[in-house]
Amino acid sequence: MILLAAFFALVASFGLAWLYALALYWADRHEKEPKLLLLGMFLWGAVIAVLGSIVFSLALDAGVALVVRTEAVRDMISTVVIAPLVEESMKGAALILLFLFARNQVDSLFDGVIYAALVGLGFEAVENFLYLLGALGEGGLGSYLLTMFLRLGLFGFTHAFYTSLTGLGLAAFRLYSRRWWAWAAVPLGWLAAVLTHAFHNATVSTGSALCLLAVLADWAGLIILVGILVWALRREHKWLRQYLADEVRAGRISPAQYETACSLRKRAAAQRKARRTGRSGATRRFYQTLTKLAFLRAHIARGHTSPPYQRRLRQLREEIARLAPEAETA
Repeated sequence: MILLAAFFALVASFGLAWLYALALYWADRHEKEPKLLLLGMFLWGAVIAVLGSIVFSLALDAGVALVVRTEAVRDMISTVVIAPLVEESMKGAALILLFLFARNQVDSLFDGVIYAALVGLGFEAVENFLYLLGALGEGGLGSYLLTMFLRLGLFGFTHAFYTSLTGLGLAAFRLYSRRWWAWAAVPLGWLAAVLTHAFHNATVSTGSALCLLAVLADWAGLIILVGILVWALRREHKWLRQYLADEVRAGRISPAQYETACSLRKRAAAQRKARRTGRSGATRRFYQTLTKLAFLRAHIARGHTSPPYQRRLRQLREEIARLAPEAETA
């Protein structure tokens, strides 16, 4: 019975995380992020962030124990201060590395959120599994089922939500770094992640009706984040319409290719047609490259005119010229 419950906890924890991840991947309609990079973000959250959080939290807890003698106060500091600071920093480290070594993959606010959410989902999958095992061992089946309802039901997305705030800050800096306020976006995003995490832990740890505040705050925050993502997707579509129109006028792509690139329905139809004609790979890469070109031109329009951006622009146009004869249209 115990082994079966443990196995179900493992499947449920990781299964829910993957369902959220698939939903985010599907929602990223205009330019799919590299699957290996997304997997790397998930694994960072599940392995590096978890292990790092355990090590640093234990070290800081030991330091607090030397100063604070009251156990209840130590527990509150650990839960409300140390855990959010350490966990959001360890998860955020993956996003810093992404920004340092693969910043070209972050083309919009949505990209920052999806990478951050994958880190959070990896962390959440492992944490939920461990909490379910602990509940099973300490309180039996009743505690196990209650923990499953809370952690996989009401709060099944929380770590993804918190870390998404850090990702949103990094993406804002990436897009708007030429503006003075963008330099505050990263620390503010991280601080928002820490504070929302701390508020959640503070209210939930009371074990009282204050838990309802955590539910309301987490879900309200998620709804606001979804609203931002919808706005970001619409903005991406505007970039496609605006900047690819210039490519048509310059004769680099045809009007049919332009209309296909700007319509998700037509892209899907072109891809189905390409599978019948054996041009699936070229067609997919062509429209992905067009999207990258539109997003890059949006960056350039905001003042990013340095040689690397111009060089990247030339490379994308060369790739488009190579793929255009093979690309199907709707």
